[in-house]
Amino acid sequence: MEFRELAALFKCNKCGSCTSVCPLYQNTVHEGMAARGKVALLEAVADGRLKAGESVRAKLEDCLLCGACATNCPSFVPTTDLFLEARAGLAKDLGLPVPIRMLLAALRSPALMSLGTPPLALLQRAGIPRIMLEQLGGLLPDAVRAGLRSMPPAPLRSFRSQAEHLPTNGDGRRGTVGYFAGCFMNWGYAEAAMATRTMLTGMGFRVEAPAVVCCGVPHRAYGDIEAARDLARKNIVALEAYEHVVTDCASCGAALKEYRHLLKDDPDYRERAEKFSRCAADISEFLVKHEFPKPEGHIPLRVTYHDPCHLVRGQGIKSQPREILKAIPGVEYVEMQGADVCCGAAGSFCVTHPALSESVGRDKADHVIATKADVVVSGCPSCLTQLRAMLAAKGSKIKVMHPMELLAASCKAGGGESK
Repeated sequence: MEFRELAALFKCNKCGSCTSVCPLYQNTVHEGMAARGKVALLEAVADGRLKAGESVRAKLEDCLLCGACATNCPSFVPTTDLFLEARAGLAKDLGLPVPIRMLLAALRSPALMSLGTPPLALLQRAGIPRIMLEQLGGLLPDAVRAGLRSMPPAPLRSFRSQAEHLPTNGDGRRGTVGYFAGCFMNWGYAEAAMATRTMLTGMGFRVEAPAVVCCGVPHRAYGDIEAARDLARKNIVALEAYEHVVTDCASCGAALKEYRHLLKDDPDYRERAEKFSRCAADISEFLVKHEFPKPEGHIPLRVTYHDPCHLVRGQGIKSQPREILKAIPGVEYVEMQGADVCCGAAGSFCVTHPALSESVGRDKADHVIATKADVVVSGCPSCLTQLRAMLAAKGSKIKVMHPMELLAASCKAGGGESK
Protein backbone atom coordinates (compact mmCIF):
# COMPACT_ATOMS: atom_id res chain seq x y z
CA MET A 1 0.00 0.00 0.00
CA GLU A 2 1.48 3.32 -1.10
CA PHE A 3 0.68 6.84 0.05
CA ARG A 4 0.59 9.66 -2.47
CA GLU A 5 1.10 12.25 0.25
CA LEU A 6 3.57 10.57 2.57
CA ALA A 7 4.74 13.91 4.00
CA ALA A 8 1.19 14.67 5.17
CA LEU A 9 1.13 11.38 7.07
CA PHE A 10 4.25 12.24 9.06
CA LYS A 11 3.08 15.78 9.90
CA CYS A 12 1.18 14.39 12.90
CA ASN A 13 3.02 15.30 16.13
CA LYS A 14 0.73 13.09 18.29
CA CYS A 15 -0.52 16.05 20.32
CA GLY A 16 -3.89 14.39 20.93
CA SER A 17 -6.10 17.29 19.85
CA CYS A 18 -8.09 14.79 17.81
CA THR A 19 -9.00 12.77 20.89
CA SER A 20 -10.97 15.70 22.31
CA VAL A 21 -13.31 15.83 19.30
CA CYS A 22 -13.53 12.20 18.17
CA PRO A 23 -16.98 10.82 19.10
CA LEU A 24 -15.71 7.24 19.09
CA TYR A 25 -12.75 8.02 21.33
CA GLN A 26 -15.02 9.94 23.69
CA ASN A 27 -17.25 6.89 24.00
CA THR A 28 -14.52 4.25 24.28
CA VAL A 29 -11.35 6.05 25.47
CA HIS A 30 -9.54 3.69 23.09
CA GLU A 31 -6.46 5.11 21.35
CA GLY A 32 -7.15 3.14 18.17
CA MET A 33 -10.42 5.00 17.69
CA ALA A 34 -8.79 8.43 17.48
CA ALA A 35 -7.00 9.81 14.44
CA ARG A 36 -3.71 9.83 16.36
CA GLY A 37 -3.86 6.07 16.78
CA LYS A 38 -4.79 5.47 13.16
CA VAL A 39 -2.03 7.76 11.89
CA ALA A 40 0.49 5.87 14.03
CA LEU A 41 -0.83 2.66 12.51
CA LEU A 42 -0.39 3.97 8.97
CA GLU A 43 3.09 5.26 9.76
CA ALA A 44 4.05 1.73 10.81
CA VAL A 45 2.69 0.43 7.49
CA ALA A 46 4.46 3.14 5.50
CA ASP A 47 7.90 2.44 7.00
CA GLY A 48 7.51 -1.32 6.80
CA ARG A 49 7.11 -2.13 10.49
CA LEU A 50 3.59 -3.46 9.97
CA LYS A 51 2.01 -5.45 7.16
CA ALA A 52 -1.11 -3.98 5.59
CA GLY A 53 -3.74 -6.67 6.15
CA GLU A 54 -7.27 -7.24 7.39
CA SER A 55 -6.40 -6.17 10.94
CA VAL A 56 -5.26 -2.78 9.65
CA ARG A 57 -8.42 -2.42 7.58
CA ALA A 58 -10.56 -3.25 10.62
CA LYS A 59 -8.88 -0.49 12.62
CA LEU A 60 -9.34 2.02 9.81
CA GLU A 61 -13.03 1.13 9.57
CA ASP A 62 -13.46 2.02 13.25
CA CYS A 63 -14.06 5.56 12.04
CA LEU A 64 -17.11 7.70 11.31
CA LEU A 65 -15.21 9.79 8.72
CA CYS A 66 -16.89 12.78 10.36
CA GLY A 67 -13.88 15.03 9.74
CA ALA A 68 -13.77 16.48 13.24
CA CYS A 69 -10.15 15.40 13.71
CA ALA A 70 -8.96 17.11 10.51
CA THR A 71 -10.83 20.31 11.37
CA ASN A 72 -9.35 20.39 14.88
CA CYS A 73 -5.77 19.44 13.94
CA PRO A 74 -3.25 22.22 14.76
CA SER A 75 -0.78 20.65 12.31
CA PHE A 76 -3.37 20.56 9.52
CA VAL A 77 -2.97 16.83 8.95
CA PRO A 78 -5.58 15.79 6.34
CA THR A 79 -6.59 12.78 8.40
CA THR A 80 -9.84 11.99 6.61
CA ASP A 81 -8.13 12.09 3.21
CA LEU A 82 -5.35 9.85 4.49
CA PHE A 83 -7.82 7.31 5.85
CA LEU A 84 -9.75 7.26 2.58
CA GLU A 85 -6.52 6.82 0.64
CA ALA A 86 -5.49 3.96 2.90
CA ARG A 87 -8.90 2.30 2.53
CA ALA A 88 -8.58 2.54 -1.25
CA GLY A 89 -5.13 0.99 -1.10
CA LEU A 90 -6.34 -1.87 1.07
CA ALA A 91 -9.35 -2.47 -1.19
CA LYS A 92 -6.99 -2.73 -4.14
CA ASP A 93 -4.59 -5.09 -2.34
CA LEU A 94 -7.09 -7.23 -0.42
CA GLY A 95 -10.34 -6.85 -2.35
CA LEU A 96 -13.64 -6.10 -0.64
CA PRO A 97 -15.76 -8.52 1.44
CA VAL A 98 -18.67 -10.07 -0.46
CA PRO A 99 -21.44 -8.25 1.52
CA ILE A 100 -19.79 -4.90 0.84
CA ARG A 101 -19.38 -5.70 -2.85
CA MET A 102 -23.08 -6.61 -3.03
CA LEU A 103 -24.10 -3.37 -1.30
CA LEU A 104 -21.96 -1.20 -3.57
CA ALA A 105 -23.18 -3.05 -6.66
CA ALA A 106 -26.81 -2.48 -5.63
CA LEU A 107 -26.16 1.23 -5.16
CA ARG A 108 -24.80 1.41 -8.70
CA SER A 109 -28.08 0.04 -10.10
CA PRO A 110 -31.05 2.47 -10.03
CA ALA A 111 -33.22 -0.29 -11.52
CA LEU A 112 -32.46 -2.59 -8.60
CA MET A 113 -33.12 0.16 -6.09
CA SER A 114 -36.46 0.93 -7.72
CA LEU A 115 -37.40 -2.74 -7.67
CA GLY A 116 -36.74 -3.10 -3.95
CA THR A 117 -38.45 0.05 -2.67
CA PRO A 118 -42.18 -0.89 -3.02
CA PRO A 119 -41.83 -4.23 -1.16
CA LEU A 120 -39.91 -2.50 1.62
CA ALA A 121 -42.58 0.19 1.85
CA LEU A 122 -45.32 -2.44 2.16
CA LEU A 123 -43.40 -4.30 4.87
CA GLN A 124 -42.96 -1.08 6.82
CA ARG A 125 -46.62 -0.19 6.51
CA ALA A 126 -47.52 -3.64 7.79
CA GLY A 127 -45.24 -3.01 10.77
CA ILE A 128 -43.05 -6.04 10.09
CA PRO A 129 -39.68 -4.40 10.95
CA ARG A 130 -41.15 -2.97 14.16
CA ILE A 131 -42.67 -6.32 15.14
CA MET A 132 -39.40 -8.12 14.48
CA LEU A 133 -37.49 -5.65 16.64
CA GLU A 134 -40.04 -5.83 19.47
CA GLN A 135 -40.52 -9.60 19.45
CA LEU A 136 -37.14 -10.89 18.29
CA GLY A 137 -34.78 -8.01 19.02
CA GLY A 138 -32.68 -9.91 21.54
CA LEU A 139 -32.37 -12.94 19.26
CA LEU A 140 -31.39 -11.13 16.09
CA PRO A 141 -27.76 -10.66 15.06
CA ASP A 142 -26.55 -7.15 15.82
CA ALA A 143 -26.18 -6.26 12.15
CA VAL A 144 -29.74 -7.41 11.34
CA ARG A 145 -31.19 -5.54 14.30
CA ALA A 146 -29.26 -2.41 13.33
CA GLY A 147 -30.41 -2.75 9.72
CA LEU A 148 -34.05 -2.94 10.78
CA ARG A 149 -33.84 0.13 12.98
CA SER A 150 -31.89 2.04 10.34
CA MET A 151 -34.39 1.61 7.52
CA PRO A 152 -35.57 4.90 6.03
CA PRO A 153 -39.35 5.38 5.70
CA ALA A 154 -39.54 4.01 2.16
CA PRO A 155 -42.32 5.50 -0.03
CA LEU A 156 -44.48 3.36 -2.31
CA ARG A 157 -43.27 5.54 -5.18
CA SER A 158 -39.92 7.26 -5.43
CA PHE A 159 -39.66 11.02 -5.66
CA ARG A 160 -38.61 10.87 -9.29
CA SER A 161 -41.55 8.69 -10.30
CA GLN A 162 -43.91 11.10 -8.54
CA ALA A 163 -42.30 14.19 -10.06
CA GLU A 164 -42.66 12.79 -13.57
CA HIS A 165 -46.45 13.03 -13.27
CA LEU A 166 -46.66 16.57 -11.90
CA PRO A 167 -48.38 19.08 -14.21
CA THR A 168 -45.51 21.59 -14.15
CA ASN A 169 -41.88 21.92 -13.13
CA GLY A 170 -42.14 25.63 -12.36
CA ASP A 171 -42.23 28.71 -14.59
CA GLY A 172 -38.45 29.07 -14.84
CA ARG A 173 -38.41 32.86 -14.73
CA ARG A 174 -35.18 32.71 -12.70
CA GLY A 175 -33.62 29.86 -14.63
CA THR A 176 -33.52 26.07 -14.45
CA VAL A 177 -32.15 23.92 -11.66
CA GLY A 178 -30.86 20.39 -12.08
CA TYR A 179 -32.02 18.72 -8.88
CA PHE A 180 -29.79 15.83 -7.77
CA ALA A 181 -32.18 13.47 -5.98
CA GLY A 182 -29.74 11.06 -4.33
CA CYS A 183 -30.46 7.46 -3.37
CA PHE A 184 -31.67 8.20 0.16
CA MET A 185 -33.80 11.18 -0.84
CA ASN A 186 -35.29 9.59 -3.96
CA TRP A 187 -36.09 6.18 -2.47
CA GLY A 188 -36.30 6.97 1.23
CA TYR A 189 -37.37 10.55 1.86
CA ALA A 190 -39.53 11.32 -1.16
CA GLU A 191 -41.73 13.76 0.78
CA ALA A 192 -38.71 15.81 1.82
CA ALA A 193 -37.45 15.73 -1.78
CA MET A 194 -40.83 17.00 -2.92
CA ALA A 195 -40.58 19.83 -0.38
CA THR A 196 -37.23 20.79 -1.89
CA ARG A 197 -38.85 20.90 -5.31
CA THR A 198 -41.68 23.02 -3.89
CA MET A 199 -39.27 25.59 -2.50
CA LEU A 200 -37.29 25.84 -5.74
CA THR A 201 -40.33 26.21 -7.98
CA GLY A 202 -41.79 28.71 -5.52
CA MET A 203 -38.70 30.85 -6.00
CA GLY A 204 -39.28 30.95 -9.75
CA PHE A 205 -36.92 28.20 -10.88
CA ARG A 206 -37.81 25.43 -13.26
CA VAL A 207 -36.83 22.17 -11.57
CA GLU A 208 -35.73 19.14 -13.51
CA ALA A 209 -34.66 15.89 -11.86
CA PRO A 210 -32.83 13.85 -14.50
CA ALA A 211 -31.95 10.24 -13.93
CA VAL A 212 -28.74 10.12 -11.91
CA VAL A 213 -26.78 7.42 -10.14
CA CYS A 214 -25.35 7.17 -6.62
CA CYS A 215 -23.08 10.09 -5.76
CA GLY A 216 -20.28 7.65 -4.93
CA VAL A 217 -19.83 8.41 -1.22
CA PRO A 218 -20.31 4.76 -0.10
CA HIS A 219 -17.89 3.50 -2.75
CA ARG A 220 -15.32 6.12 -1.77
CA ALA A 221 -15.70 5.24 1.90
CA TYR A 222 -15.03 1.55 1.30
CA GLY A 223 -12.13 2.19 -1.03
CA ASP A 224 -13.72 1.37 -4.39
CA ILE A 225 -12.26 4.50 -5.91
CA GLU A 226 -12.72 3.46 -9.55
CA ALA A 227 -16.43 2.85 -9.01
CA ALA A 228 -16.70 6.28 -7.37
CA ARG A 229 -15.03 7.86 -10.40
CA ASP A 230 -17.30 6.01 -12.80
CA LEU A 231 -20.37 7.23 -10.93
CA ALA A 232 -19.00 10.77 -10.90
CA ARG A 233 -18.58 10.73 -14.68
CA LYS A 234 -22.15 9.53 -15.18
CA ASN A 235 -23.56 12.23 -12.93
CA ILE A 236 -21.54 14.93 -14.65
CA VAL A 237 -22.92 13.82 -18.02
CA ALA A 238 -26.47 13.88 -16.62
CA LEU A 239 -26.21 17.33 -14.99
CA GLU A 240 -23.42 19.40 -16.52
CA ALA A 241 -25.78 21.26 -18.88
CA TYR A 242 -27.47 22.98 -15.90
CA GLU A 243 -26.31 26.33 -14.60
CA HIS A 244 -27.37 25.30 -11.09
CA VAL A 245 -27.09 21.81 -9.59
CA VAL A 246 -28.83 21.52 -6.23
CA THR A 247 -29.15 18.66 -3.76
CA ASP A 248 -30.78 18.33 -0.35
CA CYS A 249 -28.55 15.53 0.94
CA ALA A 250 -25.43 16.68 2.79
CA SER A 251 -23.42 13.63 1.73
CA CYS A 252 -24.39 13.96 -1.92
CA GLY A 253 -23.56 17.65 -1.87
CA ALA A 254 -20.11 17.01 -0.45
CA ALA A 255 -19.52 14.33 -3.08
CA LEU A 256 -20.60 16.53 -6.01
CA LYS A 257 -18.26 19.28 -4.85
CA GLU A 258 -15.42 16.76 -4.53
CA TYR A 259 -15.70 15.54 -8.14
CA ARG A 260 -13.12 18.16 -9.12
CA HIS A 261 -10.58 16.39 -6.89
CA LEU A 262 -11.77 12.88 -7.63
CA LEU A 263 -11.29 13.35 -11.39
CA LYS A 264 -8.34 15.75 -11.36
CA ASP A 265 -6.13 13.16 -13.09
CA ASP A 266 -8.69 12.31 -15.78
CA PRO A 267 -7.78 14.33 -18.90
CA ASP A 268 -11.26 13.86 -20.39
CA TYR A 269 -13.16 14.98 -17.30
CA ARG A 270 -10.79 17.26 -15.37
CA GLU A 271 -12.20 20.54 -16.66
CA ARG A 272 -15.76 19.26 -16.79
CA ALA A 273 -15.55 18.11 -13.18
CA GLU A 274 -14.07 21.44 -12.08
CA LYS A 275 -16.92 23.36 -13.70
CA PHE A 276 -19.54 20.93 -12.40
CA SER A 277 -18.35 21.12 -8.79
CA ARG A 278 -18.48 24.92 -8.90
CA CYS A 279 -22.15 24.72 -9.93
CA ALA A 280 -23.16 22.31 -7.15
CA ALA A 281 -24.91 23.62 -4.04
CA ASP A 282 -26.74 22.39 -0.98
CA ILE A 283 -30.36 23.48 -0.91
CA SER A 284 -29.92 25.67 2.19
CA GLU A 285 -26.87 27.32 0.64
CA PHE A 286 -28.76 27.89 -2.61
CA LEU A 287 -31.89 29.32 -0.97
CA VAL A 288 -29.96 31.83 1.12
CA LYS A 289 -27.72 32.86 -1.78
CA HIS A 290 -30.75 33.48 -3.99
CA GLU A 291 -32.73 35.25 -1.26
CA PHE A 292 -35.58 32.83 -0.70
CA PRO A 293 -38.96 34.48 -0.07
CA LYS A 294 -39.65 34.58 3.65
CA PRO A 295 -42.44 32.12 4.57
CA GLU A 296 -45.63 33.55 6.01
CA GLY A 297 -47.34 30.53 7.56
CA HIS A 298 -47.21 30.40 11.37
CA ILE A 299 -45.57 27.19 12.66
CA PRO A 300 -45.68 27.32 16.49
CA LEU A 301 -42.89 24.84 17.24
CA ARG A 302 -39.74 24.73 19.33
CA VAL A 303 -37.03 23.60 16.88
CA THR A 304 -33.42 22.50 17.21
CA TYR A 305 -30.90 21.61 14.53
CA HIS A 306 -28.28 18.88 14.06
CA ASP A 307 -25.34 19.69 11.76
CA PRO A 308 -24.59 16.84 9.33
CA CYS A 309 -20.84 16.20 9.17
CA HIS A 310 -20.81 16.34 5.36
CA LEU A 311 -22.50 19.75 5.54
CA VAL A 312 -20.81 21.60 8.40
CA ARG A 313 -17.28 20.27 7.82
CA GLY A 314 -17.52 18.74 4.37
CA GLN A 315 -18.99 21.90 2.82
CA GLY A 316 -18.51 24.58 5.45
CA ILE A 317 -22.26 25.24 5.64
CA LYS A 318 -23.47 26.14 9.12
CA SER A 319 -25.35 29.43 9.27
CA GLN A 320 -27.65 28.95 6.26
CA PRO A 321 -29.89 26.17 7.67
CA ARG A 322 -30.26 28.13 10.90
CA GLU A 323 -31.13 31.30 9.00
CA ILE A 324 -33.87 29.42 7.17
CA LEU A 325 -35.33 27.93 10.36
CA LYS A 326 -35.28 31.25 12.19
CA ALA A 327 -37.13 32.88 9.28
CA ILE A 328 -40.18 30.67 9.79
CA PRO A 329 -42.90 32.55 11.71
CA GLY A 330 -43.73 30.93 15.04
CA VAL A 331 -40.57 28.84 15.23
CA GLU A 332 -38.70 29.12 18.51
CA TYR A 333 -35.17 28.08 17.60
CA VAL A 334 -32.97 26.58 20.32
CA GLU A 335 -29.37 25.47 19.86
CA MET A 336 -28.48 22.06 21.21
CA GLN A 337 -25.23 21.15 22.92
CA GLY A 338 -22.78 19.61 20.47
CA ALA A 339 -24.95 20.37 17.43
CA ASP A 340 -22.03 19.69 15.09
CA VAL A 341 -20.96 16.42 16.73
CA CYS A 342 -21.59 13.32 14.58
CA CYS A 343 -24.80 11.44 15.35
CA GLY A 344 -23.12 8.07 14.72
CA ALA A 345 -24.97 7.11 11.56
CA ALA A 346 -22.17 7.59 9.03
CA GLY A 347 -23.96 5.77 6.21
CA SER A 348 -23.64 2.02 6.69
CA PHE A 349 -21.47 2.43 9.81
CA CYS A 350 -24.65 2.14 11.87
CA VAL A 351 -25.08 -1.40 10.51
CA THR A 352 -21.45 -2.55 10.38
CA HIS A 353 -20.64 -1.12 13.84
CA PRO A 354 -24.01 -1.07 15.64
CA ALA A 355 -22.71 -0.85 19.21
CA LEU A 356 -20.42 2.09 18.48
CA SER A 357 -23.05 3.82 16.37
CA GLU A 358 -25.72 3.48 19.03
CA SER A 359 -23.37 4.70 21.75
CA VAL A 360 -22.70 7.90 19.84
CA GLY A 361 -26.35 8.15 18.81
CA ARG A 362 -27.59 7.92 22.37
CA ASP A 363 -25.46 10.91 23.35
CA LYS A 364 -26.88 12.90 20.44
CA ALA A 365 -30.44 11.93 21.40
CA ASP A 366 -29.80 13.10 24.97
CA HIS A 367 -28.68 16.49 23.66
CA VAL A 368 -31.78 16.75 21.46
CA ILE A 369 -34.09 15.83 24.34
CA ALA A 370 -32.39 18.37 26.64
CA THR A 371 -33.53 21.20 24.36
CA LYS A 372 -37.18 20.27 24.97
CA ALA A 373 -37.75 20.80 21.27
CA ASP A 374 -40.85 19.66 19.40
CA VAL A 375 -38.81 19.02 16.26
CA VAL A 376 -35.18 18.28 15.45
CA VAL A 377 -34.12 19.18 11.93
CA SER A 378 -31.20 17.97 9.83
CA GLY A 379 -30.24 18.11 6.16
CA CYS A 380 -28.90 14.57 5.84
CA PRO A 381 -31.17 11.53 5.33
CA SER A 382 -28.73 9.23 7.12
CA CYS A 383 -28.80 11.56 10.13
CA LEU A 384 -32.59 11.74 9.99
CA THR A 385 -32.85 7.96 10.17
CA GLN A 386 -30.38 7.73 13.06
CA LEU A 387 -32.03 10.55 15.01
CA ARG A 388 -35.44 8.97 14.58
CA ALA A 389 -34.20 5.57 15.78
CA MET A 390 -32.23 6.91 18.74
CA LEU A 391 -35.04 9.18 19.94
CA ALA A 392 -37.56 6.34 19.61
CA ALA A 393 -35.29 4.07 21.65
CA LYS A 394 -35.49 6.61 24.47
CA GLY A 395 -39.26 6.88 24.20
CA SER A 396 -39.10 10.46 22.93
CA LYS A 397 -41.90 11.90 20.79
CA ILE A 398 -39.71 14.60 19.26
CA LYS A 399 -40.37 14.73 15.54
CA VAL A 400 -37.51 14.47 13.05
CA MET A 401 -37.71 16.51 9.84
CA HIS A 402 -35.66 17.77 6.92
CA PRO A 403 -35.47 21.60 6.96
CA MET A 404 -37.24 21.79 3.59
CA GLU A 405 -40.25 19.97 5.04
CA LEU A 406 -40.64 22.58 7.75
CA LEU A 407 -40.07 25.47 5.36
CA ALA A 408 -42.52 24.08 2.80
CA ALA A 409 -45.12 23.56 5.54
CA SER A 410 -44.83 27.23 6.48
CA CYS A 411 -45.15 28.33 2.86
CA LYS A 412 -48.21 26.13 2.42
CA ALA A 413 -49.80 27.47 5.62
CA GLY A 414 -49.20 30.99 4.38
CA GLY A 415 -50.77 30.30 1.00
CA GLY A 416 -47.48 30.33 -0.85
CA GLU A 417 -47.27 26.73 -2.02
CA SER A 418 -45.97 26.46 -5.54
CA LYS A 419 -47.29 24.22 -8.25
